[in-house]
Amino acid sequence: FTFFPVLLLQMFDRELCTRQLRYSGMMETIRIRRAGFPIRHRFSDFVARYYMLVKGMKVSDSGSDKDKSKKILLQKLGEMGWQIGRTKIFLKDEHDLKLEGLREAMLAERVTTIQRCWRGYKQRRYFLRLKAGAILCQKIWRR
Repeated sequence: FTFFPVLLLQMFDRELCTRQLRYSGMMETIRIRRAGFPIRHRFSDFVARYYMLVKGMKVSDSGSDKDKSKKILLQKLGEMGWQIGRTKIFLKDEHDLKLEGLREAMLAERVTTIQRCWRGYKQRRYFLRLKAGAILCQKIWRR
């Protein structure tokens, strides 16, 4: 037989509430947010999102996500403005915005490169078709 606290209207059990918040990890989250690190990412999510900022890094590279995350942070943000926990990275707002800006610039550059290659390919194909048609016309004309 298990004891369940009686649910009474207008009753607040401070001890039960505190225990539930501590168990769910909410107290730790509140402490970290008060310390000024409102943005948090799991290591794997962070690496998957920002790996492109470090030249030559791939998501599938060997090594732990924690080490890869630290490498990204050190190269792009330096030593200040972030913390590494056991399972997550904690960032300040301005550093998260900086990383997002760098990521957006990198993606825009890559999209432009893909578009440039595709448009060049299409134009080259069009030119070769025109050239083949011109050569055919010249061949018929010279007979």
